[in-house]
Amino acid sequence: MEIPRFWEKEEADEKTLDGRSLELTVWGWSNESFAEARAKAGELLQQLRHRLRQGAEPGRYAYGSRPVREEILREIPGAEGGLAAVVTRNAYGCEVLNTAGAMFIDVDLPPPRWSLGRLFGRRPPDLVEERVSALRQIIESDAWRAGRIYRTAAGLRLLVTDRLYEPASADAEQLMTACGADPAYIRLCRVQKSFRARLTPKPWRCGAARPPGRHPREDRQIQNDFDRWLALYEKASAAWSTCHLLAEAGSGRINEEIAPLVRLHDEATRCGSGLPLA
Repeated sequence: MEIPRFWEKEEADEKTLDGRSLELTVWGWSNESFAEARAKAGELLQQLRHRLRQGAEPGRYAYGSRPVREEILREIPGAEGGLAAVVTRNAYGCEVLNTAGAMFIDVDLPPPRWSLGRLFGRRPPDLVEERVSALRQIIESDAWRAGRIYRTAAGLRLLVTDRLYEPASADAEQLMTACGADPAYIRLCRVQKSFRARLTPKPWRCGAARPPGRHPREDRQIQNDFDRWLALYEKASAAWSTCHLLAEAGSGRINEEIAPLVRLHDEATRCGSGLPLA
């Protein structure tokens, strides 16, 4: 998995071809050292300055184009001395499970639409039922495959349980695409060499504010503010779940390396609690 431990930033002032002054901040990453992360930041900064001098706009890096900058909270060992998973905290304060081979696929659903049929009393198709049925068909198209289907606040989540997948492999990407995964998520899986599933509620869905600052929090005051925010967030989120288990599909097989991650995921998300989704 490419979940960087070390992050360093480089900053510089630069002028665009049309004379605008820009303050540039670039983050570099490494799994080895701060020095290597700083060198990466310097390399990326020079690339950005070169593009600006060629007339390009600075823009923002697209989600899925590079590893995400997140605090590592916990590492779960896997077979043969490797890591099965890493729990991180994302930019808006949620805990996220990053897995080396247990495939999670989130599928967003479109918002319900009003129609003439609804006005005349005809019940519109249930998008959740339709999508669950479609996911079942995909899982059961292979007699050996198995999966768990969860309801999330915005859609569905599938955890494939019968075997491990290589995140950047063709078969993994084909299955994610068939299930309707966001292309940006597929790219991020390729870049980070891992799959992802949010474990805790989004703060704005449970009445909490967004967290102050972002990892790494270099200022002591920002860290103190974040610690206070975290206490409030954990209290607010205790009344909510992140997903509900809807169905188990396919062979029912759960790979022995995936089984501990199923337990971790289901406990952290409170998927059997009946609490409202956030």
